[in-house]
Amino acid sequence: MAAIVLSLISLCNLPQSVPPPQPIPIIRVGPWSVAVLPGTEHLNGKPIHVKKRVVLDVAKPEMIQVRDEYYARLPLFNDQSGGWMRGVRLQGLRTQECTATGLLIPDSVVVKPAPGPATPYKLGQDYQLDPFWATIGRLPKGQIGPDQAVYVDYQYSPSRLDSIAVDRTGKVRLFEGRPAVGAMDPSILPTGFTRIANIWVPGRTEQLSGENLFPIEPGLQTETRNHRRSVASRLLPKMLAKLRAGKPVTIVAWGDSVTAGGGVGGEPNLWYQNRFAEMLRKRFPQAMITLKTAAWPGGNSRGYLDALPSSQYNFQRDVLDAKPDLVTVEFVNDAYLNESQTFAEYTEIMNRLTAIDSEVILIAPHLVRPDWMGVTSLKFDHDPRPYVNALRKFAQAHHVALADVSAAWCRLWREGIPYVTLLANSINHPDARGHEIYARTLINLFPQH
Repeated sequence: MAAIVLSLISLCNLPQSVPPPQPIPIIRVGPWSVAVLPGTEHLNGKPIHVKKRVVLDVAKPEMIQVRDEYYARLPLFNDQSGGWMRGVRLQGLRTQECTATGLLIPDSVVVKPAPGPATPYKLGQDYQLDPFWATIGRLPKGQIGPDQAVYVDYQYSPSRLDSIAVDRTGKVRLFEGRPAVGAMDPSILPTGFTRIANIWVPGRTEQLSGENLFPIEPGLQTETRNHRRSVASRLLPKMLAKLRAGKPVTIVAWGDSVTAGGGVGGEPNLWYQNRFAEMLRKRFPQAMITLKTAAWPGGNSRGYLDALPSSQYNFQRDVLDAKPDLVTVEFVNDAYLNESQTFAEYTEIMNRLTAIDSEVILIAPHLVRPDWMGVTSLKFDHDPRPYVNALRKFAQAHHVALADVSAAWCRLWREGIPYVTLLANSINHPDARGHEIYARTLINLFPQH
């Protein structure tokens, strides 16, 4: 995981005058087959040689049949809510608090009063289905009572991340990934094999295309630290001086559900800010670091700033009263802001934080589900969200430190990783690897000692 993150950041620092080395070519040669062409590259310090063309057959997505799935009751279908909250989530499609979209076979859904070949209820009359989000709920005038148990049959097609790897002799093999509906890791390889590409097989894919092929670019492991050494000294000098002097420092991680641990749930040791604080303590062992989390799941910065003193979440109480030396600001939920709104919002934030003499790191957040990003490909280097680009401009114009997590996520595809495979809820919560990218992007603003 760390190697992925470090190589992602290093990619941004490759000398601009030197063209990046190219991966071993991999092309689609049939609906469900790819060819690995002859070539040589270096990955993880190892020379990889493919001497002849190799054709690999890729398995189609699996189709899973579920029968008699039990639900003690169905809620009323609420078509005014987000798709994953309109009814009960079909268990096979659950991804933490949400569902994996587009994997359900809608015509396969059968809702029954009893297991086996019972007479089914009628769609649109007794119950309603959101076919994209795989949620179902009863209808008020239907035959399903509020406390009546139901049984559900359905089919769905999970996704998969396969890997192409080469051994020391140049032998090429395809390793099939484990089908899943949420976050997923690439296949675990046998000793002696080096991964050169991944193949992304979303559920219900009808045939492969170039969009499914994710070659790993060589030369990503050369890391440059020169510009990172100066970020904290230029933009966080008071914080850095206290760390070096071994004085007490207080950090407040301010944000939304991601900062509240979204994606890694009940494992606080994996939350990005806790990982960041741990890294800081290792880098500055003499420092006395206190970390406080102020996070509103589902909230945004505007809501937090405007919350009443009696609210569960209050900016004055949660952030300012802690008298922090440093505040990290993460709000993926601010991504609805345009450039002028971002400048106005973050000018107010900075004014309120600098008034208490706190230094600040703004965080350009990770990527979210593609349709929310307005993209049709998982392969892009530049975040299309106006908010993210405005945040970068704001940080530069106002000389504020920026942890550009977005840039690291935008390069995941160059590491052979479809970024959606790091979304634990298939929407907007990063898994442990995603939180690690946050933490390492933050720590890389600081010098080694």
